[in-house]
Amino acid sequence: MKRFVAVLAAALALAATAAAQGRIEVRLEAGSAYSHTRWMGPVPMKLTPQIAIWIETADGRFVDTIYVTRRSAQSSWRGGANIRRPEALPIWSHARGVVAADGLYMPDRGRPLPDAVSGATPTGSFAKTWIVPADLAPGAYRIRAELNASFDYNEAYPDKLPASDPRNSGANGQPSILWEADIQIGPAPASVELKVLGTGSLRGSDGAVATGLAGITSARAIASGITASYTPSR
Repeated sequence: MKRFVAVLAAALALAATAAAQGRIEVRLEAGSAYSHTRWMGPVPMKLTPQIAIWIETADGRFVDTIYVTRRSAQSSWRGGANIRRPEALPIWSHARGVVAADGLYMPDRGRPLPDAVSGATPTGSFAKTWIVPADLAPGAYRIRAELNASFDYNEAYPDKLPASDPRNSGANGQPSILWEADIQIGPAPASVELKVLGTGSLRGSDGAVATGLAGITSARAIASGITASYTPSR
């Protein structure tokens, strides 16, 4: 029986590969601010970022999530089951357009994203691969990556602000950072380097991108570079 299951799984994987028109690999190089330590009383806690990588059409229609860190994908935040973090990855969550039971766009524990696209935050530089489905029309697409570090305070976004202060971003400190690049899917290989475009909503109220990096310091260095490459099937 185990042998049959293994053979079946291999056959299905082969069929999926044959049906695909290629793959996209996104590689993120960890920057100097990829992780940082926050003291919770007498206890030091090493924090790594929340990350979402996804693909859109050239005119901004969401296609698919390539990868998202597990806490954002499952709403499994430290501190309890009722904690919600709409400010963590607001551009990605609104691009998906899926509204949770509480009206927020971030996934909740009732409708988490599957392990196929989520996972624990890598401890350093990493690469993720997305299989391009055979029915995806060739053409221009956009790769986007949103990065956010919790408790990433600085002079422009200081700690312990009152809730009424427009700079208050919940547990974020600095807002999320958006990287993006256009990539061509078709018969030829392609490689692109993502560039920083701007920042996400401070409190996660919408999916708008604020262009520019005014007031941004360490958040800019969560990644030192992000690249994407497309390899067509032979």
